[in-house]
Amino acid sequence: MTRFQSSNKKRRVKGFPLFFSLFLILFFLLDPSLHFSQIGPALEWHLLYSKIRDGLISKEEAQDKLKGLESSLRHDYLKNWRGVFDDSIGFPLPGYPPNAIGGKGGSGYRIQDYDFFDGNQHKGHPGHDIFIQDKNQDGLDDVTGKPVEVVSVCSGIVVSVNLNWSPPSSLRGGNYVWIYDPVKGRYFYYAHLNEIVVQVGQIVYRGDRLGTVGRTGLNAYPKKSPTHLHFAVHQSMAGYPKPMNPYQKLKRGGH
Repeated sequence: MTRFQSSNKKRRVKGFPLFFSLFLILFFLLDPSLHFSQIGPALEWHLLYSKIRDGLISKEEAQDKLKGLESSLRHDYLKNWRGVFDDSIGFPLPGYPPNAIGGKGGSGYRIQDYDFFDGNQHKGHPGHDIFIQDKNQDGLDDVTGKPVEVVSVCSGIVVSVNLNWSPPSSLRGGNYVWIYDPVKGRYFYYAHLNEIVVQVGQIVYRGDRLGTVGRTGLNAYPKKSPTHLHFAVHQSMAGYPKPMNPYQKLKRGGH
């Protein structure tokens, strides 16, 4: 090997980390909900869900990947978990009563032909809308004049966050948060938020603040829609999230 070849090889080896570092910095700047400390199964879940949501992956491939990620999430989570085993859930809007839940006796929950892997094109309404007092639709509580806090109803790990929604986007959930509880194998979905204060990979516990109620999302943004939080729960069946009706638990958690 000549002196020139040796010198050139050193430059290539030395230059690769710099290029890779610049790539990572650009990648994470494009999505402020992701951070260097959160590279792992939670970030992988977030990226996988984005493909599911946008119809960019087959149902079979997505389920296979999701099943593997759940195992990794469970392993990572239990190492740092300090909660208690409790099957009950809290209420996502502190200070609001159970009768803030839309419909009559939980009638807003409609599974129909819902399939998690249909992403943004899914059918049905497998969750509950919880309405706040906001007649002028400014996103503030009419009595307090302040934003309405959204809190976690259980402990878990934040696996996906979207905080860049703006019209005329067709994304139905708008700004949302997905939390996975590896102990019970359940997913908790909070949609139509305004501000979001949690990040992908963050462990949260019951009562921890997630953000504030907003009017983001395809159907929540128009004037015809009262300001509300969309809340849903899914039970994972070997990597296949199936909707479950949390109405009775929400009623007991409200106050």
